[in-house]
Amino acid sequence: MVAGPYLGDEERTAEHFSEENGTRFYLTDDLGDYEDVPPIDLDNEDFSLDDINQGQVGDCWFLAGLGAVATTDPEFLREHIKLNDDGTYTVTMYKDGEPVEIVVEATVPENGVGGQNGEPNWVSIYEKAAAEYFGGDYQDIDGGHSDDAFEAITGRPAERSGELSLSDIQDRLKDGPVAVGTEDDDAFWWWEDEVDDSRIVPNHAYVVTEVKEVDGEMKIHVVNPWGPGGGMLDGEQKVGDLWLTEQEYKENFDSVYSGG
Repeated sequence: MVAGPYLGDEERTAEHFSEENGTRFYLTDDLGDYEDVPPIDLDNEDFSLDDINQGQVGDCWFLAGLGAVATTDPEFLREHIKLNDDGTYTVTMYKDGEPVEIVVEATVPENGVGGQNGEPNWVSIYEKAAAEYFGGDYQDIDGGHSDDAFEAITGRPAERSGELSLSDIQDRLKDGPVAVGTEDDDAFWWWEDEVDDSRIVPNHAYVVTEVKEVDGEMKIHVVNPWGPGGGMLDGEQKVGDLWLTEQEYKENFDSVYSGG
């Protein structure tokens, strides 16, 4: 197994981040007040990748995994979340392939994941269930790997690989969800790679939706869990999605996570 980067240490704008003693850190402790989640009509919910807009929790690895499952099998997610009669939600996740029912209250932090306008939605419930599953606190999902997300969400074996060709990634998409991880922003050793494209977030997980020929060249479509509008990082605009050639992809990404 290839270790790959521990994803989720990406820094956004001052709205989402702070600095202390010259060290940047993620404000997972500063999630704001809790707010009620209005009853969600799960039968008519789209369970779309567009519903994911990462907040202040450093859980891009989990949200990319969730978004990849939403892309390949949204009905699976619909079948694994339930609104209970008492207003709580039950999310069925998996431990060692066995189902685990996680019941959460319909309240979430205002600075957690939300919809395109920041409103709490089904993703907010999944994020809260993940925090409970991985240890009981939002800090417990601050950084991780998307293969762990796939196994927790689907119960199926997942794989963590290093750099792969677009052809290999295309083959993996035929079998299930795929997420990819970016390189570092400031490599410590001279032989380590860094993100070259200013539009791409370093130390971050992205959803892969497609690999196909575009304008006569094989390209990969990656989607940022920050949401369609992306966001600012160190004064630079990071976009919500990109189509990349194989060379562009390999210049910026160094890990692949694939589910069954």
